[in-house]
Amino acid sequence: MSNSLAHQINTEPKHPLSVGCMLLGLAAIPDAMVVPVLKELTVDRFGVGEGTAHLFMAVNLLGALLAVAVLALLNRRFSSSTLIIVAAMGSCLLMVGMATSTTWWGMLSLRCIEGGTDLILLAVPLRVIAAAGSRERYAGRIGAGFTVIMLSLALGAGIGGGLGEESATAVLWTGAIIMLLLTLIAVIVRRTVDNVPRSPRPAPHHCPLIPKEWLGACFLALDRGLAALVSTSLPILLSSGFAIGSMTLGIALAGMFLALAIFATPIGILADIYGGYRVRLIAAVLCGISLAGLGLMAWLPPVVVLPPCLLVYGVGAAGLMPSAFSVAVRPEASNLVFGSLQAAGQLGYGIGVLGGMLVISTFALPADDMLSRMFPLAGAAFILLNCLILFGLRAVDKGVPGHT
Repeated sequence: MSNSLAHQINTEPKHPLSVGCMLLGLAAIPDAMVVPVLKELTVDRFGVGEGTAHLFMAVNLLGALLAVAVLALLNRRFSSSTLIIVAAMGSCLLMVGMATSTTWWGMLSLRCIEGGTDLILLAVPLRVIAAAGSRERYAGRIGAGFTVIMLSLALGAGIGGGLGEESATAVLWTGAIIMLLLTLIAVIVRRTVDNVPRSPRPAPHHCPLIPKEWLGACFLALDRGLAALVSTSLPILLSSGFAIGSMTLGIALAGMFLALAIFATPIGILADIYGGYRVRLIAAVLCGISLAGLGLMAWLPPVVVLPPCLLVYGVGAAGLMPSAFSVAVRPEASNLVFGSLQAAGQLGYGIGVLGGMLVISTFALPADDMLSRMFPLAGAAFILLNCLILFGLRAVDKGVPGHT
């Protein structure tokens, strides 16, 4: 009986959308687990300064960029299931290594490599999700994947915060267990992962990314850069210039993340129906206007302005990823393409963090004045840059036979 059940588990086909979402969800949980215990893992554990502690998050970017180069070499030589199984097992071992590391630079080295495995663990499931159905429902599937990511990040933050009260290294051990579980599940569903249509080979001596996908990478870098400002610079300025209580900020951020999770799939479906160009423009305008609205805190009480602005931002941001993939990325693109897009997003996030820090440190303005000027300008720039990229995509479409 047990042999028959095991045979059924290994041979019965699974729907690629559910498999991709399951793999994506598990891979995203450890990403957020370390955030609540970042100080304990770095400053308290190794005695480094708070500025130096930011390297723990920054080296992930370097690992992601290196992973793109590795994917370029391994993309056609190994199956997708092999890539995700090896990446999950590697991530498990790296987290064990970080949990037992006795030196700061040793842990940073492991963290850098782990950034590369993390990119593969996100890129392969996204490709499975993208290829899990017809082109007409592409954005809806990407929206579902984005919803899974947001829910997993929320779950990971909760797990990390709970475990961190007892031991910061327990968070890393738990992450290793999750990666081991992901490895076992990837082995079970390997046939479904490998059953997606093969991506077309690029022409000899040509880049795997077509021109539209380079513009799609710009979308993802821009989106993540804006997210970096909202997640790093905004809380700092709110705490310094407006004395926002943790309860008010927590409610506002919770509403934003809830909106991201709830609206990503429906907005993706709308992008399938009405077109990704329109949805992308509307989403960008919502994000830009909501951030510009934060400037009203110069005249109105923050408790009146902050929650609705972040809620509207969450609704707009929920449509950014589905619409970007809809207009700029082929559903049949390779793991290398999806990995490159993830790396572009990581790069944008890093630039957003560093850019926000540079602006705040360069211009000696009170925190309230800085916020009321910085975010309206960021919102306007976000809308303008999105319009320029959309015009570029239109120009590329007109230059391709069969597009009008």
